Amino acid sequence: MNNGSIAKKIITRIIIAAVIIIAIVLAVSFYILLGIKQDNEISTKDHFQMLVKERITAKMDVGISNAVSLSKNSDIIQALKTNNRALAIQALNEISKAMKNGTSFQNIKVHIHDKNINSFLRNWKPEKYGDNLSSFRNTILEVAKTKKPLSAIEVGRAGLVLRGLAPIFDESNNYIGSLEFIQGFNSVVKNFKKDNEFFVVLMNEKLKRGNSLTEQNKIQNYYISQNSIDETFKNNLSSISFDKLLSAGYSSDKHFFYASFPIKDFKGQEIGLYIAADHSKNVDSNFIESVKLILFMIAMMIVLTALFVITIIVLFKKTVTNGLLKFKNSFSHFIDFVSFKTNVFKRPAVYTNDEIAQMLNMLNSAADIFDKKLKEDMKVIGEIVMTTDKVEQGIYKCRINSSSENPMIVTLKNTINKMLDENEKNMNQLVTTLNHYANDDYRDKVNISPKLQDKMLEVMESINKLGEELSQSAKMNLTNGEKLEENSSIMTQSMNNLAAKANEQAASLEQTAAAVEEITSITRSNAENAVKMAKLGQTVKSSVSTGENLANKTASSMDEINEKVSSINEAITVIDQIAFQTNILSLNAAVEAATAGEAGKGFAVVAQEVRNLANRSSEAAKEIKELVEDANLKANDGKKISDEMIVGYKDLNNHITETITIIENVSSASKEQMTGIEQINDAVTMLDKVTQENASEANQVRTIANDVSKMANELVNDAKNKQFN
Repeated sequence: MNNGSIAKKIITRIIIAAVIIIAIVLAVSFYILLGIKQDNEISTKDHFQMLVKERITAKMDVGISNAVSLSKNSDIIQALKTNNRALAIQALNEISKAMKNGTSFQNIKVHIHDKNINSFLRNWKPEKYGDNLSSFRNTILEVAKTKKPLSAIEVGRAGLVLRGLAPIFDESNNYIGSLEFIQGFNSVVKNFKKDNEFFVVLMNEKLKRGNSLTEQNKIQNYYISQNSIDETFKNNLSSISFDKLLSAGYSSDKHFFYASFPIKDFKGQEIGLYIAADHSKNVDSNFIESVKLILFMIAMMIVLTALFVITIIVLFKKTVTNGLLKFKNSFSHFIDFVSFKTNVFKRPAVYTNDEIAQMLNMLNSAADIFDKKLKEDMKVIGEIVMTTDKVEQGIYKCRINSSSENPMIVTLKNTINKMLDENEKNMNQLVTTLNHYANDDYRDKVNISPKLQDKMLEVMESINKLGEELSQSAKMNLTNGEKLEENSSIMTQSMNNLAAKANEQAASLEQTAAAVEEITSITRSNAENAVKMAKLGQTVKSSVSTGENLANKTASSMDEINEKVSSINEAITVIDQIAFQTNILSLNAAVEAATAGEAGKGFAVVAQEVRNLANRSSEAAKEIKELVEDANLKANDGKKISDEMIVGYKDLNNHITETITIIENVSSASKEQMTGIEQINDAVTMLDKVTQENASEANQVRTIANDVSKMANELVNDAKNKQFN
C-alpha cells in the first residue's frame, strides 16, 4: 500500500506524465530518424539505379551503333560473301586504327559470324575461327532469326560483356552473317571512380565458361566481370551478407553503402548483379544533419517540459497542499468524535469558497447530523440491553418501543421484536403440546414455521416426532393386544385339537408299523430273486461269447478256402496257357511235317495226337475252372453268412450285457429298498414314542395358553384408555 500524501502522489504523477511524454517524443524521434535514414538509403539506391541504367544504356547504344555501322562496311560484306578472311582482317585493322586516333576505343573487339552461326573472324584472335556458336550464343541465334540489330549483356569466358549485334546483308539484301561489337564494363567503372564511387559487375558462378576466371576473381557466389576493382572495397564486399543485400536491394556497413541491381539477358533471365557503392560518410551526411536538428528540438522540449512541471508543482503546493492539510486535521478531529474518543467536535473556521472549503462545511454538517442520530441510537440501544436481560430470565413478552433515524438501528430493533414474537409463539405451542402428551392425548402437533432453523427447528421437530412415536406406540399396543387376545384363544382351541389328534396319530402309527414289517419281508425275497437272475445272465453271456468265437473261426476258414480257390484258378490258368502253347507247337510240327513230305507223315500223326491232347486238356481246364468258380461263390456266401452271425452274436452279447446291467441295478435297488424300509420301521417306532411325549407336552401348552389370554385382556384394556390418531 502507498502511504504517501495526495500532494506527493499528484506531483509524482505529473513527473511520470512528463517523463512518459519525453519518452514518447524520443520514441517518435527515433522512429522519424529511422525513417529519414531509410529514405536517405532508398534515395541513394534510386540514384545509383538511375546512374547505372544511364551509363549501361549509353554503352549499349554505342555498341549497337558501332555494330550497325561496321555491318555496312563493304569490305566486310565482300570478305564474308567470298569467304576472304584476309580482307576482313585488313578492314578491321584499319577501323581499329581509326578508332584509336579519334575515339576512346583503344582496343576494340569485333566478332564476325557467318550465316551458319560459325565464327568467321575474331579480330583479337584471328587464328581461332570456324567453331560453331549455336550451342551457347543465344544473341547470334536471335539476330539470325529476326534479322534485326540487338544489344544485350551476355556471358563470355571472362565474365559478362556488352554485345552490340547487327545482321549483315549482301547487295541483294540476302542475310550472309552477323557482326558483334564487344565491350567491357571498365569505362563504366572508371566513371564511378571519378565521382569517388564504386562499381562492380558480378556474374553468377553457375554460368562460368572455360578457365579464364579464377578464385581471385570471385566474391562469394559470383565472378568479377571487370579488369580493375578497389581491393579495400572488394574485401568489405566479400564480408557482407548477400542474402540481406539481395532481399532489400541495399545494405551498409561502417565503411560503405551498397546497392544491388539484377543483370538480365535479352530473354529476361538473371545472370548476375550490378553493385554500386559509396562511402558511408557521404551517404549519411544529410542524415547526420537531420539528427542534429532533431536532437536540438528534443533538448528544447525537455527543458520546456521541466519548467512547466516545476511551475505546476509550486502552484499546487500554494493552493492545494495547505487546504488539504487543514481538512486532514479537521477530519482527524471528526474521526475522534465519531469513534467516541471525544464528546465535542471542534468546528474548523472556513474563509474561502473553493472545493476544500466546501469539504470542510460538509464535514461540519456531518458532525451535527451524527451528534443528533447518536443520541437517538443510544436510547434504542439502552432498551435493547434491557430487553435482552429479560429474555435471559425467560421472559418473552417485553418489546423495544423507542425509534431512530438510523436504518441499521431500526432494522436491529424490528429484528429483535420479530424474534421475540416468534419465540413467544413457539414456546406457547411447545407448552400446550407437552401438556396434552402428559395427559395421554397424542393427537396434537406443533406448527413449525418454514423460517425455523438449527436448534429451535430440531426441538420443534423432536416434539412432533415424540408425539408421533407415542401415538404409534399406543396404537401398536392396542393392535398387538387385540391380536394377542385373538391368538391366545385360537392357541387354546388348537391345543385341545392337538391332544385329540395325538391319540389318533398313535393308533395310526401302530397299523403303519405292521404294514412296514410285511413290505420288508417281500422286498427281501425280491432281492434274492434278482441275484439269481444276474447269475443266469452271466451264464448266457458266456455261451454267446463262445458262439461268437466259433463264428469268427468259420469266417477265417472261409477266407482260407477263398485263398486256396484263388490259387487253383491261377493253376488252371497256367494249364490253359500250356494247352494253348502245345496246340501252337503241334500246328508248327504239322506244318514242318507237311514240308518234310513222306518222311514227315509219321511225325504229322504224332503232331495231330498232341493237338488232340492239348484241346482235351484245355476243355478239362475249363470244366475245372467252372467248378472252382462255383465253389468260390459258395465259399463267399458262407463267409457272408458267418459275418452276419458274428454281427448277430455281437448284438446279442450287447443286449445280454444290458440285461445283466439292469438285473444288477434291480438287485442293488432291492437291497437299498430293503435298507430304507428297515430304516422306516425304526423311524415309525421312534415316531410312536415321540407322539406319546407330544400328547403330554400339549397338555402343558394348553395351561400356558390360558395364562397368555388373561395377560392379553389386560393389555387391550390399558391401550383403549389412551387417545391417538
